Amino acid sequence: MNKLAQKAFCSWVRAYTAHRGELKRIFMVKKLHLGHVAKSFALKQQPSLLGKSFQGQSKKRKMDEKQKGRSKKRNVGTKTLV
Repeated sequence: MNKLAQKAFCSWVRAYTAHRGELKRIFMVKKLHLGHVAKSFALKQQPSLLGKSFQGQSKKRKMDEKQKGRSKKRNVGTKTLV
């Protein structure tokens, strides 16, 4: 349940920062207290720690996707040569 709350928190912060145009003046991320937002998601950890762990997970996922993509390209290349 805690991991779901962490993912929801990260997703909410990303969505909050994605506002554009005139709404950006209303939804100012710098004025937002992330500690209070984290508490609303029933999280006890600091948001900065959640962000770091999330960044590590996303980097790992991207690396895995790149490696899968490379292996697929190699397999496709060998199939066409044979």
